[in-house]
Formats: sequence, C-alpha cells, structure tokens
Amino acid sequence: MGLSDSEYESLAALRDGQHQYEHGWATYTSRLTLRAVDRLRSMGLCELADFATRETLRPGPPQWAARLTPEGHDTLVYVPERRDTRPVPAANHPEGTREITLRPQAMDAVRLYLRLGPRLRQPPAPGLEAAVRAAQRADHGNIWHLHVTEAQAASIGYALWLETHAKTVRSAHYLAREHDVRYEPLRPGE
Repeated sequence: MGLSDSEYESLAALRDGQHQYEHGWATYTSRLTLRAVDRLRSMGLCELADFATRETLRPGPPQWAARLTPEGHDTLVYVPERRDTRPVPAANHPEGTREITLRPQAMDAVRLYLRLGPRLRQPPAPGLEAAVRAAQRADHGNIWHLHVTEAQAASIGYALWLETHAKTVRSAHYLAREHDVRYEPLRPGE
C-alpha cells in the first residue's frame, strides 16, 4: 500500500507552493487543505510551521504553513521512478560485516534508490552500491544475500521506507522483522 495518487499530488503541490515564497513555506494559497497537509505530516513527509514562525511570514500571517521534510523531497523523486522502473542486473562485491537477505522486489527498490542517490537529500551510504553488485542469489529460493555495514543496512531501511510510499510495505516489514532494520522519520513538533 503505497502513497495514493492524490497524496502524491498533494506532496507535489506542497513543493510547488513552498517555492512561491521567499520564506520557503507553502500556505493555504497552494490549493491544499489542512487535512491533506496533516496527512502528509503524519507520514513524515512535511512539517507544519508553529505559531511564531507563521507570524513572521508575509503575506500573513497565514492560517497554516508547511514545507517538505527531506523524506518528502526524496519521496517525490523516488515514487515516479519506482512506479515505472525495471530491474537492473546485479554483479559482485566484497563481503561486508552483516548479512541481509532481500527478495527480488526489495532488491529492485534498493537498486532504484542507488540510481537516484545523487538527486536525494539522504543519499545511500558509501559502499552500498558495491554491496548490491556483489549480492549473491540463493541456489534455492528467491532470496538475495548481501554483506553490508550498519550504515549500509540503514540505507537499505530508508530505501524500503521510500518503497512503502510507491508500491508496498511488505519489504520494509520483512527487513524490520528479520534483520531489525527500520527507518523512522523524525516528525517535527512531536
């Protein structure tokens, strides 16, 4: 269950709205409802300005103001690519410090995350690309074995968190359950 089309459109409208003003906050003039913005905030994709910040915004003060979090920005980059992508073949890499197993769909998501890395605010950890190239497919079954550092495992967690907004939560849940790796965005104001 990924980000719905309307949620993605709201996220894009929020980005566009925040670029309208020098202060970098989107306001109610961006055609978004507070309910839609609050839904994005609950997913960690945007933050709402507090009262003191809204008081400084012009023209204003607005009823509400919001802006993308780094995760919101990266979701806008990731989702359209993931929904239209095909798998990229893997190669070899030197062994790391921890074994992580992933199914093909999760590997596809991690490969896309690597391709998008230069465009993201939270790029992949150093060496993750080599770890993915060196991943070995199990002789029996449909599992890939990767050897990664903790930082690289955290990047995989973030890639699969992005995937939850594009297609499915299954891979992220598997990673959390089997390898105790999960990404939780900071939610400003909590």
